Amino acid sequence: MNKWFTLGVLGVLAACDVPQAPVVTGPDGQQQIQISTSGLTCYESRCLEINPAARSVRMVGNRRTGIPGNIDVSDGTVTPAEFRRLGEVASLAGGMGSRGDRG
Repeated sequence: MNKWFTLGVLGVLAACDVPQAPVVTGPDGQQQIQISTSGLTCYESRCLEINPAARSVRMVGNRRTGIPGNIDVSDGTVTPAEFRRLGEVASLAGGMGSRGDRG
């Protein structure tokens, strides 16, 4: 019985939509995704943990890695194209969770 309850709860959680990050219009008229400073930034079903201060990015289940130098996160936003690139970089970091992230 416990197994079925757990599977049911997991099914409901999987069906829930992930809250999307707010999208704003930048000064140049381009769409910008606001980076969450308190956890995951989610856009188009992909969630990343972006730390502008440390210039690092991490995908859940992977190691933390550096943000490429050509992506500016200092204003707390990224373009959709930059977000997709950060997702590629984070997925290539590989690894086991955040085990390798501990200092």
